[in-house]
Parts: sequence; structure tokens; C-alpha cells
Amino acid sequence: MFNSIFNHFNPKNMLPDFYKTIPLLSYLFIWCVSCYSQNGTVLSDEKPENYNTTIVLNFKNNADRKYYSSLGLRNPLAFDPLHLPPPPYSIDTSTNLKTVIKTTIAKPTYLTLKYDIFHIEPGDSLNMDFEILLKTKTALKDTITINHGNVFFIWKGGSSLLFHKYLNSITYSLKDLETADQIAELTSRESLKSMADSCTALIYKDHPILKHDSSTFETVKKHSVHEVLGRLAYRFALLYANTRDESIKSAIETSERNMLEYASLQEGHYDDPVTLGSYGSVYYFFKEMGLDAQAILERFNSSNDTLKQYVQLSLFNDGMLNEEQKLRLIDKLTYPPYKEYALQLDQDPNRAILKSGYINNEIRGARLFDVNDKELAFDELFKTTDQPYLLLDFSGSWCKPCLEEMSVYAETRHLDNSKKVRPIWLFFENDKTKWLNVVERYNLKKENCFLVVGESGNILRKQFTLLFDWEGEFPHYFLFAKEGEIIEKRARPLSMFEENDVSNLPPRKPNKNSGPPIPPPIK
Repeated sequence: MFNSIFNHFNPKNMLPDFYKTIPLLSYLFIWCVSCYSQNGTVLSDEKPENYNTTIVLNFKNNADRKYYSSLGLRNPLAFDPLHLPPPPYSIDTSTNLKTVIKTTIAKPTYLTLKYDIFHIEPGDSLNMDFEILLKTKTALKDTITINHGNVFFIWKGGSSLLFHKYLNSITYSLKDLETADQIAELTSRESLKSMADSCTALIYKDHPILKHDSSTFETVKKHSVHEVLGRLAYRFALLYANTRDESIKSAIETSERNMLEYASLQEGHYDDPVTLGSYGSVYYFFKEMGLDAQAILERFNSSNDTLKQYVQLSLFNDGMLNEEQKLRLIDKLTYPPYKEYALQLDQDPNRAILKSGYINNEIRGARLFDVNDKELAFDELFKTTDQPYLLLDFSGSWCKPCLEEMSVYAETRHLDNSKKVRPIWLFFENDKTKWLNVVERYNLKKENCFLVVGESGNILRKQFTLLFDWEGEFPHYFLFAKEGEIIEKRARPLSMFEENDVSNLPPRKPNKNSGPPIPPPIK
């Protein structure tokens, strides 16, 4: 069975109809403040005399300039915020159908333009064409062609990358792994290397003019290794949470350890968000096992000191250290970016509220539509639910795994009349007709189906990422108490969820940080 799965992973055999996954980053606009005037001069008092890196954007229509009006910097620590203010730069729009951005970077960096994130090195000169293919109120489709520049994208918001499709095919096929031996075979050294090599080949196929010199090749190869490890580590964590087979659980834990060991063999780049993201996925798995801070640290005993510091910083970031542990950590952090971030965390008065475990007022006020096209606030789901628990299914008509889960649920509809749990489908859609067709096709209970469009989708994606560690994948299931408290960040799918799952939960304690909700805005 594994051989057939692995053959499916081979990029030569990739099918064009991969399921779509809306990643964590697809909802974020670059929030950094634009620092140029109408004629393109820099407003900052700290602009350098000379810039070392140039980005030229060629447009088919001048109106499309607005999509690339400012530059951003991907957070090298892979923490929130995901984007940081840009390095010093200037922007010139004086030439028709052209924007020229000049910036100064000291080392290889991930920069962002609109939804797109790309790797660029100091002194490079990037020239690319940008064209809007489709633009509606709720959807945007574009295309980018690189004419010059030793650059590769790690994310292109409106366009599919071959290596992303390949990674999606791997993670989607994890559901077909039925035995511990299959899991072990998938995460063997040979298998991990083969998948990373395939990912490297596809990045080069995505970027035909990317150089093949040893330096560029090693950069792409390291990126591929950590992309594969990060995806597998995170998806295995979800698989672990949704299985009751102890042999499978044990095999997954062993595989996570193996992936951590394999990652440690790579040359460390601890200011690279992709590298840290792969370690973060393994850390997240151990956290989801319910381990305490000390037990999580013990899982990284064989790692080098810089990575151990990053794990401690992650524990700090997730509110898992007490005050004494925080102070000791700040004193012993030696990697400057880690120490700086820890000091920022320590001074943030809102961290307790952000990690309180309750939906906040931005979520409460997000706008939804029911099947009768009636608009309501997200908070009304909680206020109008009689059952003590709500099980949210983040779905979409475009998501193949979502539809498969719905078809399985439709065979029993066992939660439709539950007195303990209300199942709720939240469809992140641009097309209402497709949504309603899915509701009809799977005979879903209409009063439990809601549409999320436009800015509300952006709000929910961002806030569920910040508060409940969502990675943006679909389908995803959250279990809440009707008071708005998160019970399970990664609940079992609706087709597998049983009332006993909530009957066996421990008693809940009031959280002083929840606070009274602010009424949502009236529209």
C-alpha cells in the first residue's frame, strides 16, 4: 500500500486536481505602513545613500499598482506577527506601467509583496511582470512571471506552485496510512530525503531561471527539507489527535522524533522562518500530546543549544512558563533575536488576554450569512445554541477532504439532534451557489450551515491563528463551550465525533480573562 502512496507523491505522476488548502498566510495583507509620497520619494529620515537590492514590477494596467504598493519582511522567528516592517526602501512609480522598489538587506531574506513571499539575496535585481486575470469583490486571481533575478517564491497568494501541490498531495495521502510500519516507512531517512529531493526539483521547475550554482542549490535544498519536515510533523500531529489506535499513536511519536533527528542533521539557519517553522511543528506535536514544559524540553535534549533556546522561547510565547522561569530564560538567552523577542513578550500587557482560551471581540463581531441570506454576528452562534458545546467545521465547497468528511457524516447525521453538541459548518466561500449546492447534496441541517465571505473570512483566519494556533488548513474542527471557551483546538471530525467525547471532559473552571463581550458592530 505504501508503495502506491509513494508513487502518488512522485512529481512525475502528480495529478492536476489536487485539493485546495488555504494556508495560514493567504489571508494576511502586508500591514506595514507605506512610506512613499506621490512622486516616489522616501519619507523616512533614515534612508540610506544607496540601496543594494532592486525590485522592478511591470504591470499590464496602472490600476494594478495598488496590489504592490509596499514592501514587507517575513518574521524570521516564525512567530506572530508573521510580517514585520520592511528594511529601508524607496518606491518609484513615475514610469508608466512600472514600479521600482529599492531596498537594503544585509543577508538572504524573505520579503513580501501583497500575498506573495519570496527569497532574495543582497544585491539581487528582480524584474517581474504582474497581471490581474480575475478580480471580484471576494476573489482575486493573478499571474507573475520572473524575467530576471535569482529569486524563488515560498508562497504565491493567487497562483499555485508545483512544490506546494506536491506537499499537499503528501499530506492528503496520510489518511491512507493504516499501520505503524507504513508510518515508519514514510518517515525513514531514505523517504524523507526522496521527498525533499522531489520538492527541490519542483521549485526549480516553478522557477526556470533560478541558478543551479552550488550556493543557490544548497539554499533551495535546505528549504525543501524543512518544508517537507514541517508539513509532515504538523499533519502527523493532527492524525495523532484523531486516532484512538495506540500502535498508530506510538508510531507517530517515533516518527516525530525521527524527523527532529533528521532536521538536526541539516545545517542550522536559525533566522529562517521555514527552518524554525519545521522545528515549531515538532514542538507543537509534543505540546498537543499534553506534555508540560519540562517534558517538552526533554524531547529536544539531543538538539543544539540554539534550538533548545528556541523551544524555551516557544514555551514562553505559548504561556507555558511561570514568572520565575520567564526571568531565568531572559537572562540566559544568548541568541540576540531570541532575547529581543523575549523582552518584547515580557512587556506585552495583552498576552494573558490573548492566551485566555476564549473567543475575543473581533471574532464575536465577524459577520456570517445563513442559508436564507440573513446576516448575523458570529457571537449569535453561541448565544442561540441550546447545547453546552459547539463543534465548528471550517470547510469549503472547493476542499475535497471537506466534502469527503461531509459525505461520511451524511450517512448517519448522528449529531443533528444531539442535546450536548451542536455541529456547525462554516463555509469559507466566494460562490454562494456552490455552498448551497453542497448543503443540499449532503443533506446538511440548514440551520447549522453558515457562509463566511470577504473581510469576515480574513478576521476569522487571523484571530483563530493568533488565539487557537490554527495553521489555516481545511477541514479543521474546533470544539467550544457555549460561553466561548475553546475546549479542543483540534477536535475529531464531525463524522467521528461522539457525544461521549464531551461527556468525559473534566469540569471547567471560570477564566477571569474571558470578560464580558463587547456587542458586535451594527451594519
